[in-house]
Amino acid sequence: MNNSIQSQGDRVKNTFLLIVSMKPYSLEMVLTILTAFLKHISTIGAAALASYMVGVAMMGQLKAEFGTLFAYLCLCILLRALMFYGEMWFGHDVAYRVLKDFRIKLYAKIDKISPSFQLNKHSGQIGSTLMSDVELLEWFLAHTFGTFLVASGVTVLILFFLAQIHIILAVLMLLFAVLTSWTPFILQKRADNQGSEVRERLAEANAVTIEGVQGLRELLSLNYLERYKLKNKAYMQRLYDAQLQYGKRLGTESMLMQIFIGVFTVIVMGVTASFVAQGTIEFTIYPMVLILSALLFSPIIEVCGAARNLGLVFAAANRIQRVLNTEPGVQDHGQAIDIDKLPYNVSFENVSFRYREDLEEVLHSVSFEVEQGETVVLVGPSGAGKTTCVNLLLRYWDVLDGAIKIGGRDIREMSLDNLRDLTSAVLQDVYLFNVSIRENIRLGMPGASDDQVKEAAKAAYAHDFIMGLPQGYDTVTGERGFQLSGGQRQRIAISRAILKNSPILILDEAVSSLDTENEQYIQKALKEQSKNRTTLVVAHRLSTIMAADKLVVINKGRVMQVGTHAALIKEEGFYKNLVAAQFGK
Repeated sequence: MNNSIQSQGDRVKNTFLLIVSMKPYSLEMVLTILTAFLKHISTIGAAALASYMVGVAMMGQLKAEFGTLFAYLCLCILLRALMFYGEMWFGHDVAYRVLKDFRIKLYAKIDKISPSFQLNKHSGQIGSTLMSDVELLEWFLAHTFGTFLVASGVTVLILFFLAQIHIILAVLMLLFAVLTSWTPFILQKRADNQGSEVRERLAEANAVTIEGVQGLRELLSLNYLERYKLKNKAYMQRLYDAQLQYGKRLGTESMLMQIFIGVFTVIVMGVTASFVAQGTIEFTIYPMVLILSALLFSPIIEVCGAARNLGLVFAAANRIQRVLNTEPGVQDHGQAIDIDKLPYNVSFENVSFRYREDLEEVLHSVSFEVEQGETVVLVGPSGAGKTTCVNLLLRYWDVLDGAIKIGGRDIREMSLDNLRDLTSAVLQDVYLFNVSIRENIRLGMPGASDDQVKEAAKAAYAHDFIMGLPQGYDTVTGERGFQLSGGQRQRIAISRAILKNSPILILDEAVSSLDTENEQYIQKALKEQSKNRTTLVVAHRLSTIMAADKLVVINKGRVMQVGTHAALIKEEGFYKNLVAAQFGK
């Protein structure tokens, strides 16, 4: 019972949401309804005139009225064609404008709630909401809301005309119109459940397929492709099963509707024929009554056809609403400040953090300082919490306890734009967009000249390999930069950071994919770039660690030691044991 009430409440809420979304395009929506209404009126007019002409012709009276009736018939046919075009034009114009608005809102929302939102979602599921779920709303926007209003108006109009002929005909038609219209609502609960099931299974199938495409090289190298195909097949089977159940319900609804329409047609034919036999209705009216009774169901069938898919539409709307209603994990309530007057030292003060409430803390009262112009390396085993420190400094998440400060100011007190201007980051998982190398580097400074882009690439020792490519800086990197090696991708990412020239530089395993020779060049470049700049590095390589001004040794989310490599290697403690275990020294 509670689920039923909740489902009905969701339908009302989603219906209201979709109607409100059309408000900016009210004029186009009014024109859609008007043209759709005139389309049905002209259709009814043409059919009524044609059937009346048949009845008059059978009585031998057509000759006197043929010219006038034929002219009106041609006018109705022309009007129907024009109104049909107008309805399609205005209706879909509104629908696609609203779909565009939803996609823009969703992307803007995901930008605010990521990466915490992505922690529990596959990229395929997010993509399914952004594209596939939004696309389904077109059913409601272009084929349901306006169609429902038009169908109601046309039905009332036809019932009014039939009532003028005989009240019994109007009552019969009203009864069967209600029965037919109510058919989709009889199975509404099942439609909602099946619609949700289909959308969830589709999102899962999308995620598995996209993951398989993105990880194809790994699947091939590990000889796991055939097994992954079986996994993909299993998810596709689950999607098929959900869609099959949804299709069976559609068939049931169609069957009930056809039964109501068929029974109604036979009854109306019999009742009307008896009225003609009794002389209550003229014979010339008989064909027109049959045509009107058939046309009565035309708009109703349109509405029911759209309503049968509302299970999918409202399931998609629910998924969209969940994203739009998700509260950002990081609230941008800070004030805009003059960052040029701010010292660039970074301090972690008793920072504790967990990624979700149901998970254990990954940082426990972490405290350390990075002075302006200083390079500090976070050292520790995998899973120690080093990258989490970087994520918190970038405010991808907010600390649970304690504070992170820049220049003595809590980063939560400054705007996210301020923080983004203060920091440049080269993260472990480098992402390149499917544009030219020049544009990928220029992301660091959109207004940079070609010369500035080249200078940044030279500073990152990327210029030579770029010039060796067929199109040089105009070479398109491919999706996620797959056409380049890992080291090449990292050097482009470092070029971006150098071009941005922010006072705080963050490097998370930035040289992990480089060979020894290139690493030395990059270390030299970064050393030059680090002058008067605060640099926080996550690294495992001994060469990177030894070049740092200070090390912060972390294990299991706790700071174990702080000091230089030379000092810490002489102490008996965690760092010395870590170096001995990892580097054999």
